[in-house]
Amino acid sequence: MDFKRTIRRSVIQPLYGDLEDLYPHNLQLYTTPPNFEISLRELEECTSQRLAILQTMEEVLNRGLKGDDWRQTVFSELRKQDLRNFRKLITSTSFSNDEELYAARKQDHISHFMLRLAYCDSEDKRRWFIARELELFKFKWHYLNQSERQQFLKINNFNYDVVQETEKLELSRNSLGMVQTSTEYYKVPFVTVSDLVRARKVYLSKGMAFIVSEDMSSVIASVYRSSLSKSLAFAARRIDDIAEDTRIFSLVKGAAKRERDVDYTPANNGKVDINNLDTLAKISFPLCMQQLHQRLRKEHHLKHFARLQYILFIKGIGVTLEDALRFWKSEFTKKMDPEKFDKSHAYNVRHSYGKVGKMANYSPQSCLKIINSNVGPSEAHGCPFKHQDQSTLKKNLLQNGLSSIDSQEVLDFVRRGHYQIACGIYFQKMHGVDKVIINHPNHYFDESQMVLNNKTIKSEIKEENATHPKKSAVKNDEQDVWGNDSGFDFNSFTEIN
Repeated sequence: MDFKRTIRRSVIQPLYGDLEDLYPHNLQLYTTPPNFEISLRELEECTSQRLAILQTMEEVLNRGLKGDDWRQTVFSELRKQDLRNFRKLITSTSFSNDEELYAARKQDHISHFMLRLAYCDSEDKRRWFIARELELFKFKWHYLNQSERQQFLKINNFNYDVVQETEKLELSRNSLGMVQTSTEYYKVPFVTVSDLVRARKVYLSKGMAFIVSEDMSSVIASVYRSSLSKSLAFAARRIDDIAEDTRIFSLVKGAAKRERDVDYTPANNGKVDINNLDTLAKISFPLCMQQLHQRLRKEHHLKHFARLQYILFIKGIGVTLEDALRFWKSEFTKKMDPEKFDKSHAYNVRHSYGKVGKMANYSPQSCLKIINSNVGPSEAHGCPFKHQDQSTLKKNLLQNGLSSIDSQEVLDFVRRGHYQIACGIYFQKMHGVDKVIINHPNHYFDESQMVLNNKTIKSEIKEENATHPKKSAVKNDEQDVWGNDSGFDFNSFTEIN
């Protein structure tokens, strides 16, 4: 948000000593709200920086990276965005002086509470915010040394026992090597680390879990999750109390609407024949676009936002304006007069292609934009992994050929709010490939076409080599990602008059 007006007012800054008492550690659980004044400019700046960090962590996670690869990529992205203070705070890197350190901790504190207000007013927002904050917490914990971790536990009254050497020796003998005498362990109730138990990363004995120092973040994160969830629910009930302060209220609402969209660059500028859309929808469309296509074919109409989502998608895969007009007119005029289509709907198609109005070259909508869209009960747009109830989604996955086990794997990610990862898993199961990260519906289509064409080419090479063993390979210079129909039955396409 761009604040054009500068408001001159006195700003009460906590004394240096006060900051030292307020922020004794880089890692915080944010149990106490800020209780001092801050300039509007600083408030906006630190809020936007924290939001950028959370969004960056999600984007890198959606690429399928984990562990050190994920952390290193996050740091690389944060460096590009010039978020120095947050980077240094996350990694416990020393600042040039203590004043800078405590100022960074203060910004961390304030920005958390601002985003807590911004993301409290709906279940989806709360789930997203909690997931990102937990990732950030574990990220910070990873870079703390042993002394810093013990200091954090002491400050926050986590009275977990360190396993003593004698007990560790006994456990080492009884655990068949699961407990190493050279490693430091904490002893905690097993119910507090269900995720570690599920992953078989802990040794269990007499109701207690013995976990390494690195995994203590799961214990604390469980407590943090519960506390944050309750705080967000409370904030949701009181959010209207700040509505009278338009400056703060607009900043809070603006933060929740900030999106870092993904630009789409077509992998190929080839033309897609609209007569092939039915089969392409079955084999290469992401679930969101496949269902829009099916709804259009069945009902011969789509509402405004669904039309916009689908028009831009088929534009991105290579359907020309002329073909798009013919396609939409063919469908809509099964329920309305051609004159009404020309008067009420043809303009919108031309507008989406940048030929009328602002003459803007609109890009196809990204996953982020589609996921964050508002979808009413009878509307067809949006992301099925987010906007469909799980029973309907599971039915659609099974109808598309996924097994019950594979469908359940997809639904597990959906339940945790990882909609793009769920789409990536769906792609992998549908195409028989290992690792694909989806961040745009048109990227899904591009990847699908490349996978299918590579399989076709390999099949042709294998067949050619079997027929003519001396020939090394079939040249594929003229293979076209968009137009290669070999290996598929296109006789079933519906002709559009």
